[in-house]
Amino acid sequence: MLPMAAAFGLALTGPSALAEEVNIYSYRQPELLAPLTDAFTAETGITVNVVHLDKGLVERLVAEGRRSPADLVMTVDVGRLDALVQADVVQPVKSPVLEANIPAEFRHPEGLWFGLSARARVVYAARDRVPEGTRLTYEGLAAPEWKGRICTRSGTHSYTIGLVAAYLVHHGEQATEAWLAGLKANLARKPQGNDRAQVKAVWAGECDI
Repeated sequence: MLPMAAAFGLALTGPSALAEEVNIYSYRQPELLAPLTDAFTAETGITVNVVHLDKGLVERLVAEGRRSPADLVMTVDVGRLDALVQADVVQPVKSPVLEANIPAEFRHPEGLWFGLSARARVVYAARDRVPEGTRLTYEGLAAPEWKGRICTRSGTHSYTIGLVAAYLVHHGEQATEAWLAGLKANLARKPQGNDRAQVKAVWAGECDI
């Protein structure tokens, strides 16, 4: 299995308009952030306002420019954090607390973003069609034994791009090209849907992994 990449992170966009509140733009639903933001408010007395967006977060920040009310961006996947950096809509943070608690490999070298948590990219398998005890690794998914048995998300989704990027870093360009070719040959259907859609496809017998 590949090492986990930072999957949930924050970036600072600008100073808060009011010291009594902090405005967050996020791809994560407010209810998922509530335990964190509620604890912060209880400890500091600062109100946290969360704006949830399904898409277009970077475009919105670019359009708002210096008038943006956002103080922080909290998003999922290192690719989306990098998109914020490339769009030049975040500023560096120098925080001894963050630097002491977050390893260097999980934060931007210039402090433009910090990873807060990690995500395990798990592989689901059909109990009745994949023998118990089978060792499944991402590298092994390109093996001929899985031909026509794999379902996955679209290759253009940020999660998939992040996975391929991690594979590239760990194994090199030539090995990654060979792995992608093998993985493509093993697909049971055209890549589609979200994570839940893949699990449903395994349950329905469309694929085994």
